[in-house]
Amino acid sequence: MNKNKLLLVGKIVGIHGIHGEVKILPYGDCDKKPWKKLHLFKEGHTVICEVKNNRPHKGVILFSLNGYDDRNHAGELVGFDVFIDKADIPLLPEGEYYSFQLHGMKVVTEKGKAIGVITDIFSTGSNDVYAVKSPLGEILIPATRDVVLKVDVDSGKMTVHLLEGLLPKAGNRQ
Repeated sequence: MNKNKLLLVGKIVGIHGIHGEVKILPYGDCDKKPWKKLHLFKEGHTVICEVKNNRPHKGVILFSLNGYDDRNHAGELVGFDVFIDKADIPLLPEGEYYSFQLHGMKVVTEKGKAIGVITDIFSTGSNDVYAVKSPLGEILIPATRDVVLKVDVDSGKMTVHLLEGLLPKAGNRQ
């Protein structure tokens, strides 16, 4: 199984009721999910489960899985990390990206000069900001149309127009 094609989405943290529902703590919102298949990993063990149903419940999502119809059997899955196929993730509108698509992406200027690699993404309320690890230190790049010119997910490259003040001055390196 190729973990590069999978996305970590949560962890099984418990069981619910007597009919084998598992509690998944999602790494994201607690809405009902369209996921049809879950890839579970724990300490070298792999389990692939077909989803029968899921529903939000008190900060977790309860999942009914084929083959896990009682509390004892479902309890064996507690502690497993939950992955889904990246191909099963809904497409976003043009110009929007999932964080996992941007993490590790190379950042270059419009003239082709390498800046660094995206290591973190955080929101300021008005726009996201990309933290880029570079030889000059960490550079914060606002995710705005006047700065981010092109994002090529397939090649793993983002082209940016660096506004004055975004790069640290050579004498101010920390």
